[in-house]
Amino acid sequence: MKDAIGYLRVSTGEQGRSGLGLAAQRHEIEAFGAREGFRVKSWHQDVQTGSGADALLLRPGLAAALKQAKSGRCPLIVSRLDRLSRNVHFITGLMEHRVHFMVAALGKDCDEFTLHIYASLAEQERKMISERTKAGLASAKRRGRRLGVAARSKAWQRRVRALGSAAIVKMAMERAEAHRPHIEWALRQPGVNGRPISYHSAANRLNERNIDSPTARSWQGEQLQRMAARLGLNHPLGRLARGVARARVQALWNKHPDFTAKQIKANLGLEHPLGYNRAFRLLKECRRDAANRSPEHKRVNWYLDCRTAARIKISAISRRHPEFTAKQIIRRLRSEPFVREPWVQQVMRECRLASTGRTAAQRRVGRRLQSPWR
Repeated sequence: MKDAIGYLRVSTGEQGRSGLGLAAQRHEIEAFGAREGFRVKSWHQDVQTGSGADALLLRPGLAAALKQAKSGRCPLIVSRLDRLSRNVHFITGLMEHRVHFMVAALGKDCDEFTLHIYASLAEQERKMISERTKAGLASAKRRGRRLGVAARSKAWQRRVRALGSAAIVKMAMERAEAHRPHIEWALRQPGVNGRPISYHSAANRLNERNIDSPTARSWQGEQLQRMAARLGLNHPLGRLARGVARARVQALWNKHPDFTAKQIKANLGLEHPLGYNRAFRLLKECRRDAANRSPEHKRVNWYLDCRTAARIKISAISRRHPEFTAKQIIRRLRSEPFVREPWVQQVMRECRLASTGRTAAQRRVGRRLQSPWR
């Protein structure tokens, strides 16, 4: 008896778990082999749809069966042609490459013309099945029936989401562990001016050595940073992200609104100091945000500098208490820098001149602020 390779396929996971479709196909192939003088020496199977021309990519069982049939120079036997594929292009490609396969339902001596006809019928049947399935699902959906995941219970959905998240995390961790030596080497390289290397520069070092990333593309700084975090490599940032730098400058400015850009740069306490230009731009943004929230600042249009916060506080106190003198406002401000009585009087005068909509009583009270000895 001649050797042969048996191939089985079902379309859905339920068919694969039941085994009924696979058992029936196996019985047909064994009966065909006994009748025609073939002995099936190995079996391969897939649980996958028969549509598409890329069947070898989607069905590893079929790829292994064809490879073994070619190497052993023996035929590949399937129960029916649609078990091999429901795509005419794929079946004609096998015939053009002289891959010897036989269909138990069509017999040993089936010619290529008959195979083409049955392949076309199988592809048309697949299209009709797809149309009937879509029409049935659409009709069920119109009747209010839930389909797919929505038809399952909430507990089942949460469990499946948790399993999916765990699988994604596990795969990401495995990829990171596979590249651990390269990542550790890149992060050990020297940076600018003796400082630790940035993630962007480390990614460039890996690209220069032609080391492929997990996505088979060039390395990126953010990608390297995520993988280092998964591996527990606490490498300091070479450059603060804009959001992080803005938050730290904002927090420091809230405590010390009189700080200049040099003082912000010196007091951040970062391992990688913030550059002067970035510190100045972020500090100016903090001052501008505070100025936009102050109606007096908008009317007077003061310059944004280290006295911006003090001007806003003076204008707010003067608006709430127009009868206050400069000395009383200074006592309210307590230990604010740059607060001298002449300067406070000037700020109060500018607020009064720029104010609109004040009553006559408020203007009479405000005239007391013009006295230079107050």
